[in-house]
Amino acid sequence: MNRLDYNTDDLDSLKISEIKRIAEYWFRQHILSKAERGYGNKIKCPLTGVWCKESDIQVAHFRDRNHLDTAFDLDNCNLISKNSNVWDAKVPHEGYKSLHHYQYEMWLRTFLSEEKMEKLLDTTRNFTIFAREQYKKVIDEYRK
Repeated sequence: MNRLDYNTDDLDSLKISEIKRIAEYWFRQHILSKAERGYGNKIKCPLTGVWCKESDIQVAHFRDRNHLDTAFDLDNCNLISKNSNVWDAKVPHEGYKSLHHYQYEMWLRTFLSEEKMEKLLDTTRNFTIFAREQYKKVIDEYRK
């Protein structure tokens, strides 16, 4: 299996799935670069309050990542513990998709302004596939 070169400038020779992985990689690197770090370079999950190693932190999308308008939106995407993003997302919570989604919304309501939260909730829920040029734009924006 070939390792993907996240620094390549030759994006046109890559499959769309590879360009998507590069865009997601650089988006994650950008968010990680802005993260507040604690003892041992750990990052605190805002939902659980637990300090996690970078490898135990994921970029969690409040609105599903397949929504074009919010897939790479910094208000929609935050560093959340793998435990919350994977396991709490399987725990039911009345009125919400899961416990994780409930906790995520409650945290966002305190973290974002009410205006930003309403904008995020009101964004059209169109399922869209990114085109090559859109991924390239994301890469250019976050690979600085």
